[in-house]
Amino acid sequence: MRPEQNTYAEFAEALRSLPSKIKEIQLEILSKTEEQSSLEKEISKLEAKIKSEINIATDANGKKVFTNTEMRAAELFERLEADLEISAIKQTHEKLSKNISTIKIELEYVNNKQRNARILVDLFSNASK
Repeated sequence: MRPEQNTYAEFAEALRSLPSKIKEIQLEILSKTEEQSSLEKEISKLEAKIKSEINIATDANGKKVFTNTEMRAAELFERLEADLEISAIKQTHEKLSKNISTIKIELEYVNNKQRNARILVDLFSNASK
C-alpha cells in the first residue's frame, strides 16, 4: 500500500466519523444553552420577587419606604449584591457561559478538521486520476 493511500483512507474515515462528532458537540451546546436559559429564568424570578418586596415595603405608619425610583434602584442593587442564592446562580451561569464558549471553539475546530479532510480527499482523488 502506498503511503498516500493510507493517508487518503485516514481522511476518508475522518469524513465518515466527524459528522457524528459534530452532532454530539451541537447537542451538548444545546443542552448547556437550555441549562443556561433555565438559570436566567431563575435569576429573573428571584429578582422580580425582590423588586416586589421593595415596591410594597412600608414603614410602621404604612407609608412606602422607597418612595422614588432612585431609592428603589439603590435598594435593589444592595439586596441583589447581598443575596447568596442569586450570587450562586450567577456564578454557575458564568461558568456555564465559559463552558459553552469552550465547546463552541471545539465545534469550530472539528468543523475545520472536517473541511480540511474534505479538501485533502478531493486532492488525493484528483491526483490519482
